Amino acid sequence: MSKYLFVMGAFLLAHLIAISPERGMDMAKALDIDVSVLTYALWAIILVLLIKFAFSLPGIYVNIAEGNVGVVSRFSRFSRTLSPGFNFIYPWEKVENLSIQCRAIELEFQAITLDQASVYFNCAIIFSVVGTDKEMVRRAVYSFGSESEFELSVQRLLEDETRAYVATRCQADMIGISQDVVVKIKTNVEKNIEKWGYKVEDLRYANLHFDEVVTKSMARVVAAVNERDAAENEGQALLIRKVKLAEAEGEFVRIQAEAERTAWKLRGQGLSDFRKEVAKGIHVAVDEMTTAGLDPNFLLFFMYTETLKHIAENSNAGSTIFVDNSPSVPNTIMQQMSAFYKNEPISEKTES
Repeated sequence: MSKYLFVMGAFLLAHLIAISPERGMDMAKALDIDVSVLTYALWAIILVLLIKFAFSLPGIYVNIAEGNVGVVSRFSRFSRTLSPGFNFIYPWEKVENLSIQCRAIELEFQAITLDQASVYFNCAIIFSVVGTDKEMVRRAVYSFGSESEFELSVQRLLEDETRAYVATRCQADMIGISQDVVVKIKTNVEKNIEKWGYKVEDLRYANLHFDEVVTKSMARVVAAVNERDAAENEGQALLIRKVKLAEAEGEFVRIQAEAERTAWKLRGQGLSDFRKEVAKGIHVAVDEMTTAGLDPNFLLFFMYTETLKHIAENSNAGSTIFVDNSPSVPNTIMQQMSAFYKNEPISEKTES
């Protein structure tokens, strides 16, 4: 602590010597302080004052913010560029800041299509300086008198390019601008602003709309098209439904016919089997009656009476059936039925 106090005292004494050398020397002798120490302190004070004076002068140094480039002009002519940070300059030099960050401009304008429909555009263009080399910086700074003039030129250039494209298209083609068209417009704009030291980073079209009358008419057209498509789809659905129903009915008829044919076939087989079994039963019964010494015609009588019984049991109430109940009736019926199975030649029948 004493050292700091000594140094401070020495600076004060040296300052006193600089102001009044005689009084300062007398005070140094009175305090028993070496004069060489006072000399060093005096020189230090002079150096501090010189540095303070130098930095108080205008145009000695400049601070360039990050994202900017310092453009130095000497006697109103471009000299060099300065990097971001602290930089020394000559007093006769002038420094301007040039932003190398991306900047955006939002535009709103109107264009006319090929079929005389008004289209309103909202678009945003993002641009930046091409590079930090001296030539590109010089173009970006000195191509226009002010930044507003440059932005106005970019706006007019973008409007011209967009209107030139819209003038070759109908309103239906403007519902959505394809990315290929945006890239083409961006390329044309970039070719023009590159000579000014700038480049296009991005170009976006948004909120494209038409006049209210055009919008309503387009909505009606879309509604009509949708209704037509809906009617066509409904007709197709009805046709498919009818066709499938007819196919189902045809398939049902076919299946039913197949089932009936199978049923009749089974019925015929059952009746045939039934008749075979009846014939076998009759054959066995005849053999048994013959063996027992009975006349087989008794079997016919039994069958005849069973038939009469079946008819009586299954006839409707109130019906009257006249039946010959004589014993010779079965034999007469069999003789008459057997006449159907006699095979006689046609010539014989003719001669007879």
